[in-house]
Amino acid sequence: MKRVIPGLLLIAAACASGPSQPATAPVTMKIGNYSADIGPSPVGVIPVATLRDVQRNKDVEISIEYPTRGGPFPIVVFSHGYGSSDRAYEPLISYWTSNGYVCIRPSHADAGQLREPSREIIPPPATNQRRGRNPQQQGVIIPLQQNNPAEQIWDKERESQWQNRAADIELVINSLDGLERQFPELVGKLDHAKIGVAGQGYGAFTAMLIAGMRTFGNPPLTLSDPRVRAIEAFSPEGVAANRGTTAQSWSGVTIPALFMTGSNDRGANETEDANWRKQAFEDSPAGDKYFVLIDGARYSSFTGQVGFFEMASTTNYPAQTNPYGQPIPAQQQQRGAVVFGNERQIFNVVKITSLAFWDAYLKNDSSARDLLQPEKYQSSFPASHLTAK
Repeated sequence: MKRVIPGLLLIAAACASGPSQPATAPVTMKIGNYSADIGPSPVGVIPVATLRDVQRNKDVEISIEYPTRGGPFPIVVFSHGYGSSDRAYEPLISYWTSNGYVCIRPSHADAGQLREPSREIIPPPATNQRRGRNPQQQGVIIPLQQNNPAEQIWDKERESQWQNRAADIELVINSLDGLERQFPELVGKLDHAKIGVAGQGYGAFTAMLIAGMRTFGNPPLTLSDPRVRAIEAFSPEGVAANRGTTAQSWSGVTIPALFMTGSNDRGANETEDANWRKQAFEDSPAGDKYFVLIDGARYSSFTGQVGFFEMASTTNYPAQTNPYGQPIPAQQQQRGAVVFGNERQIFNVVKITSLAFWDAYLKNDSSARDLLQPEKYQSSFPASHLTAK
């Protein structure tokens, strides 16, 4: 019996498969002067710095990223979602920094309370892929988020915690001079007159408080900071008794604001959907306000990473409409309807939109404002919807 040499089998298999095809790199999203690729500026990092708040007898850790060339640059203070940390949102932070912003992320008291929820809440999907292959690279389907653990917090996170989060942001702004003294590499980098605040979920709640949102709980809170010129609120909260918010809460938000959500961006329960998240925009006074709804986007889409959330094996949902009164396609309500490739495109929209807003209101860039006009925006991002007032 002849022995078949394994190497010959591999050669034969390769020949039988036909000519090899070159790998195709993902196409970079480009809109006008904007690209979803990392920006032109090298990024410097101060991974850990500690700020001392004497009044609260508290230390707050922060991380700082800054463009290494030129300056001064506008400053963006980013407030993380519940249970996250000052290390999170790196894909978004590095993108902003490489395009000319100093980004500072404080670590709030709730940091680390949700550790790797994607691994704790749902087991890895079963796969028949051969060893060595990453199933995520094959476009694995992931389950749709329903009840968001990062929003199921409002029975324990109350007014005192809200005040502390806002105080963390204020501490960062108060400490800018001290940071320049402590870190010589920051000298000439910080434009103290151009400050924005951004955040997601609980961080969006924090950013909106800084912008002038009022709560009417016990005690009522008004925590606006006049030094902040604009905010971005990803996955913003709407009217809810357990957040102390009413339709009047946003009447004091007079600075430019961008509110972003997605058709699958759930809050603490099924009633807290994209329509609910639009209330912050609807109840804010007109003037430099923008609401963006991204088809298929969910809470994790804004982080640049994909999370997994447990769902019942069978779920029957009533017919739903998005904040524009349009029916949500059925596949967006089915289990496991989001794929990784789509998440990448969604995050590209998040990056370009958020950068254009910062450019418009922290750099006074007229071309950025043009992109934020609904008609032009819609033609640039067909799967997204922008309302401006």
